[in-house]
Amino acid sequence: EALGAIVLAGAIPRVEEHIEVVAEAPSPRRYAGVPPRLLQLIWGDLREGFSVGALLRHPEARRAADRGALLRHLGTLVRSGDLTRIRRGGGARTRARTVAYLLPGEGVVKGAKATALAEAVRSGGEMRRADALLAGYSHAVIARALRSGALREEERESHVARRDAVVARPLLALTDEQREALATIRALLACERFEELLLYGVTGSGKTLVYLEAIADVVERGRRAIVLVPEIALTPQTAARFEAVFGDRVAVLHSALSQRERFEAWQAAARGEVAVVVGARSAVFAPLADVALIVVDEAHEGSYSQESTPRYDALAVARERMRLAGGLLVLGSATPPLPAYVRATGGEIGLARLRSRATSAELPAVEVVDMGQEFAGGNRRAFSSRLAEAIGARLGAREKTILFVNRRGSAGFILCRACGFVPECSRCTTSLAVHRSEGLLRCHLCDLQAPLPDRCPRCGSDAIREFGIGTEKVCEEVKRLWPDACVVRMDSDTTTRVSDHARILSSFEERGDVLVGTQMVAKGLDFPGVTLVGVVAADIGLHVADYRAAERTFDLIAQVCGRSGRQTQGSAIVQTYAPHHPAIAFAAAHDFDGFAAHELEERRPLRYPPFGEFGYLGVAGRSRARVEKAVEGYAAVLRQARVGEVLGPAPHPIARLNEEWRWRVAVKAPSLEPVRDVLRDRVLPLAHSDRATRVVIALDG
Repeated sequence: EALGAIVLAGAIPRVEEHIEVVAEAPSPRRYAGVPPRLLQLIWGDLREGFSVGALLRHPEARRAADRGALLRHLGTLVRSGDLTRIRRGGGARTRARTVAYLLPGEGVVKGAKATALAEAVRSGGEMRRADALLAGYSHAVIARALRSGALREEERESHVARRDAVVARPLLALTDEQREALATIRALLACERFEELLLYGVTGSGKTLVYLEAIADVVERGRRAIVLVPEIALTPQTAARFEAVFGDRVAVLHSALSQRERFEAWQAAARGEVAVVVGARSAVFAPLADVALIVVDEAHEGSYSQESTPRYDALAVARERMRLAGGLLVLGSATPPLPAYVRATGGEIGLARLRSRATSAELPAVEVVDMGQEFAGGNRRAFSSRLAEAIGARLGAREKTILFVNRRGSAGFILCRACGFVPECSRCTTSLAVHRSEGLLRCHLCDLQAPLPDRCPRCGSDAIREFGIGTEKVCEEVKRLWPDACVVRMDSDTTTRVSDHARILSSFEERGDVLVGTQMVAKGLDFPGVTLVGVVAADIGLHVADYRAAERTFDLIAQVCGRSGRQTQGSAIVQTYAPHHPAIAFAAAHDFDGFAAHELEERRPLRYPPFGEFGYLGVAGRSRARVEKAVEGYAAVLRQARVGEVLGPAPHPIARLNEEWRWRVAVKAPSLEPVRDVLRDRVLPLAHSDRATRVVIALDG
C-alpha cells in the first residue's frame, strides 16, 4: 500500500496474465469439485475474459472459495481446456487522460473529404480528433490523411483544473475550549518550526471543527495540510466536511479508491491544485508541496501501523515529514495513546484539552451489565434483559441504536458436545469461525472455507453447538426480537466493494434503526440521531497476550460509547463478564485520566512503554524445526550483544499462519537504537543467508 501510494503502481507498465473463456459453459457435474457459483460467475459476468487478480477480488468469487482454492479451481479449468491463459504486455493500468489533436503535415492527400479535412486543420492550426469526427470526417478519412503525411496526430494530457475556491469557514460558533485549543495551534504554527501537539478532547467535543479552522488558516496563507483518519469507513464523512469548507481543493486518498480515482487525486496534488488531502494511512505520502500541518485524527488507533510489507507507522512518517518541513503535527483523540499522553502532560509536546461536548448534551450515561449474573438467572441470549429493554424503547421512540461486537460472523467456533471436536483450520492454529448466512466455516486469518456441518465430522453426533458471538448472530437476534426494525450490518464481510462504506453509513443515516458492526463503527462516526450504544461483548480482546490489551479495550469501549447522545441525551450499555476490570470500569466512568494513571503504574515496574521500549523479532517458515533453530540463533546474538532484556524465544500466540510456523523473541530496553544496530549489522546478514525462513521485525518505541 505504501509503495503503491509513492510510485503509483497502477501507472507502471507491466506484463499481465489474462484468462479467456474458450468453451461453452460446462455442466456442474463435469467439475464436481468446483463450486457451481464460481462456474456461473466465470461463464456469466466474466465471460469476456478476466485477470487472475480481478477474479480473486470479485466478491462473488470470494464467497465461492478462499484464495488458495480459487487458484486451484482456476488451474483445473485451464488444464481441461475450457479456459486459456494469455500473457501480454498490458501497459500501465492507469494513465493520464489524453486528448488527440490533429496538426498540419507536409504531405498531400487525395480525395475531397480528406483534402477538406487537411485544409480545415491547416486553417485553424490544429483540431481535436473528436471535433473532426463531430464535423463528419470518419475514422477512415482521418487515417488516410495521417498515412499520407498531410496530417499528424499528437496526444496531450487533459485534466479538469480544480477551482481555486475561496475558503468557506464553518458557520458554527466555537466554544471557549475550542477557541483556546485553536489559539494554541495558531501559536505553534506561527513558530514556523517543527512542533507536536496533542488535542485531547472527549467524544463529541468538536475536534473536527478545530481542525477545519486551523487548516483554513494554513490554506489562506498559501500552504497545505494533510488529514489522516484511521478507517476507510471514516473517509467519506470526514472528506464531506472538508469539501464543504475547501471545495475542489480537497483530494481523497486511500487504498480502496479505484486506480483512476487514485491517479487523478495524486496528479492533482502533485500539480499543486490541491490544498488539503484527506485519507487513511497511505495519504501521509501524498505528493503535496509546502505542507505546514498534518492532523492525525483518532491518533490512538493501531490501524495507522501497516502490518504487511512494506511495514510503516503513519504517525512516525507524519512526525518525520513535519520535522523535515518545519511544520506542526496534531494528534487528536478522546483516548490518547499513552506514550503521547505522558509526553504531553510532561511538557515535552504541546497539549490542548476539550473537556466538554460542543453541544449542550452531556456524555452518555454508561451502565455496565454483569453477564455472569444474567447467566446465573437463566439468560442464554446475546442481549441482557436491560439491553433488550433499551433497544425496544429506542425503536418505539424512532431513535437510532448502534450495537458493537468486535467479531464478524455468527460465532467464534462450533463444538461437538458428544466428543469435544472443534473444527480447526488446516493451515493455521486457530478454530474456524461460523458464518451461518453463507453456510460456511471460515478461517479469519487465511480465509480457508469449509461447509458448515449438520453433524460432527468425527463422531457423527448432531450435538453441535455454536460458541461465541459475531455480527451476523447479533443481526439475527435483533430481527428475531423486532421483525420490523431496519437493521444494517457493517463489517469486513459487508464492505468488500469500494463504495460499500459510504453506502452502508448513508443507509443507516436515512432509514436504519440499528447499526451492528465491528470496530469500524467505533471510530469517529457522527450520527446525531443515535441515542443508544450497546457493547454486546466487551471482553473480546481484553485477555489477549499483549501488554496493550487493556488500553485497546478501554479505547474501543470509550470510543463506541461516545457515538451516543451527540445531539440529545444518550446512554450506553456495556455487557461483560469482568465488570470490575479497570479498563471497563474507567471507560464506563468516562475517566481516561484515571485509567491512564492506573495503567501507567501497572507498566512502570515492567518497563513497558512509555517507561522503556519494546520490540519483537519474529521468524516464520514452512519447517517448524528450521524456524525454531533460526530464532534460537537470533536470540543468542541479541543476548551476546547485551542490548536489553531478551525474552524467549517462544511460539507466536498464533503459532501457525497460512502454513507457516511462527516464533518470536521479545526485547525490552531503555532505548531501541542499540537493538536496531544489532539487528541491522548482525541479525539481518544471517537472515539473508537463510532461504528457509523469513524475519519480521516490529519495534514499538
